[in-house]
Amino acid sequence: MTKLDTPKPATGPAAEAVQKLLVQSVMTTVDGVAYSTDSWTNWGGNVTSKPERTFHPKTLTDLQVIVREASAHNKKIRCAGSGHSFSAAAATNDYLVDVKGMNKIYAPVPCEDGYTVTIEMGVLVSELDNVLRQHNPPLSLPSNVVPGVVRYGGVLTMGCHGASVNASTVSDMITEMTIVNAKGELVTYSEAKDPEAFSAACLNLGLLGIVYTATLKVEVSNTRLRVTDSYPSLKSVFHGPDAGLNLKAMVLKNDSTSFLYWPFKRFGKEQFNDEVWLMQWERTTEQAENKEGLVDRPPMVDNPFFAFLQVGERIMETADAIHFFPIGDDMTTVVDAGVTTVVDAGVAFKVDANFSNVVEAFNDLVERNYRYSTGGSLLVDTALEMRFIRASSKIMSPAYDQDPDAIYCMLDVMAPSGAPGFEEYSTKVLADWMKRFDAKPHWPKMWEAVPDVYPYLHRAYGDRLVRFNRIRKDQDPKDMFVNRTFEKLVAGL
Repeated sequence: MTKLDTPKPATGPAAEAVQKLLVQSVMTTVDGVAYSTDSWTNWGGNVTSKPERTFHPKTLTDLQVIVREASAHNKKIRCAGSGHSFSAAAATNDYLVDVKGMNKIYAPVPCEDGYTVTIEMGVLVSELDNVLRQHNPPLSLPSNVVPGVVRYGGVLTMGCHGASVNASTVSDMITEMTIVNAKGELVTYSEAKDPEAFSAACLNLGLLGIVYTATLKVEVSNTRLRVTDSYPSLKSVFHGPDAGLNLKAMVLKNDSTSFLYWPFKRFGKEQFNDEVWLMQWERTTEQAENKEGLVDRPPMVDNPFFAFLQVGERIMETADAIHFFPIGDDMTTVVDAGVTTVVDAGVAFKVDANFSNVVEAFNDLVERNYRYSTGGSLLVDTALEMRFIRASSKIMSPAYDQDPDAIYCMLDVMAPSGAPGFEEYSTKVLADWMKRFDAKPHWPKMWEAVPDVYPYLHRAYGDRLVRFNRIRKDQDPKDMFVNRTFEKLVAGL
């Protein structure tokens, strides 16, 4: 494999501030592997831990040294990238592995129906996008997560997703994965070698070891996306006897569909918002528009968090259309409004034949969310997001289904970091969705505080969890990679 130079990391005030927070102490080394002893906090600010050591590896040998050190000192290991998980999936007081230095991207390789590209886990989504678009011919993933500032280690191990009903999770795009297990061995997983173990590895929750590389299936960028943004009334989309069937027709017509909703018509004012932002993407062979003509337009909605949204239609390259939300240094209007990070709770549930459960869930959430947002001494500017994807084939995905054509709804509720009462509110919402819609929590979102969530997950995943744990124990017999978030998940299996 040929290594390609990765783009330079983001710069600017926000990036510099994050760097200062993440790495503040003088580094120490063990067998050439640097480590620090700083506290760790996720991006949303709702999870903090005090690792005994935070390692900063750059090579495969470094990963094996870390495993050797953990084994010698009876320590747990968890990994973190950009810290955009809102659950405590990465948290540990033992050894934390900061994967940012593992950022190699290898030259794409032709395959039977496209290309594959192999990456290390510290690669940013935006970095891979840039390498793929510079390839001849230009390449892209068929679907991807919205933020470009997250790293593939978290995206893949947690089963993150986009909004395309023609694709599933990004984990489902993996063709091969290599993981350093608790013995320090580099284990290669593929469909041809062992389908069950491969399924477990692709969405492994960090429980099989430290992921070294993943090989992803990518496609030649023969098409672009026609992006249509509108701001219809809630009533026109989600009310009426045919609301579900009309929504179904819309979702299946599009490549991708996304809804964004915020509870107040005017920012910081109590007036109920009776409109919802609708984004629709359709494949087209027409040429993409010049991006310069799409910036510096006056805001169309009175909410600084969504001031970048514009009603209208435009044709965009796939990656540009997918990463529409300016999370990072470009989020100046949000920073100016005092909202720099958010917290997020979300689930996946199977859509029924006429989409009636989607309509019921969204209408109910709009009402409950307004009551929460206005119920305290201060208004809380929350947001709701709803997307749809194809079912996943990975056994630990909340969107797993034996029917590959099944559609899953990915529904999230978000609030500014530190919003009072949000954890209590969101856990009640998730508990209700689990009961009414057989929903499963999305692993990187907030879910651990939901009452009786672990017995529920044991029932919901059933034999798939047992099979996953059998594979996990083979690679990690002494639970080196199991932290508090996951110990109750695998206990007693």
